[in-house]
Amino acid sequence: MTSSVRTIANHAWSRRNFSAAMLAFLAMPQYVRAQQPEPRIAALDWAWAETLLALGARPYAIAEAELYRERVVTPELPHDVIDLGLRSWPNMELLKSLQPDLILTQAGYGVQAATLEQIAPTLALPLFTPERRPLQLAEAGLDAIAAQLQREKHAFQYKADFEQTLSEIRASLHSYDGRPVLIVKFADQRILDIYGPGSLFHDVLGRLGLENAWTEAGNHWGFSTSGLDAVARNPEARLVIIEPGPPEKLVGSDLWTAIPSVKANRVVTIPPTWVFGALPSALRFAMILGKALQPA
Repeated sequence: MTSSVRTIANHAWSRRNFSAAMLAFLAMPQYVRAQQPEPRIAALDWAWAETLLALGARPYAIAEAELYRERVVTPELPHDVIDLGLRSWPNMELLKSLQPDLILTQAGYGVQAATLEQIAPTLALPLFTPERRPLQLAEAGLDAIAAQLQREKHAFQYKADFEQTLSEIRASLHSYDGRPVLIVKFADQRILDIYGPGSLFHDVLGRLGLENAWTEAGNHWGFSTSGLDAVARNPEARLVIIEPGPPEKLVGSDLWTAIPSVKANRVVTIPPTWVFGALPSALRFAMILGKALQPA
């Protein structure tokens, strides 16, 4: 666990007795435990919600549940999870009325942990920081959540499976032509978000042995917002577009067909993948990209 994760976790949990309650729950005989309600966990951040699901646990409530199902997709969110409203500013009255046992949130985003702690024990974990190593912090966050829920074995197995899958994908790309990839998502008809160093996708590319054509650091989340000229400035790259693809009007234009990667038919489109996610989103992106880059 990084020092930043440890500091935040210790601060939150030194004031609460959630861990003691969890230990007492786990110490119960299995037949008794089965009759006890699971801890009510409210996840205000999708990265930690998907991490919770990856550990075999489930959120009692989550912010923007329907959008999670559309943009994060997997791990699948149960349909009876309560929707708390916006991730940036959830319905605080509803959150309080649910009497959660634990609140998961991302440090530095949305409601401050100090405010949330007035409602319930809060674990505020960093993901996108000046360190610009989201994949590393995603793993640290998995460990931190697993430790608090007494699910360390689940975390160990998930990380082992994660590493094995990435290794297999990397091996499957041995026949790839080695071109750097340019990962983009359309913000509107002619403006794109391009993912570079500091983004989750950039870290995944490195683990797969692929080169990122975009070297600019970009914003806090590791992406730059630019026009189509940025794509044209990388004529040797393979263009990877995260759905939805380019607008129909653009596809039929001379501007689009003049882009070198488009002209050379070096464009692949992949399904939606959550760009601000943790290990499950990183795994989904790696699996989808690995399949998309396989020779036709």
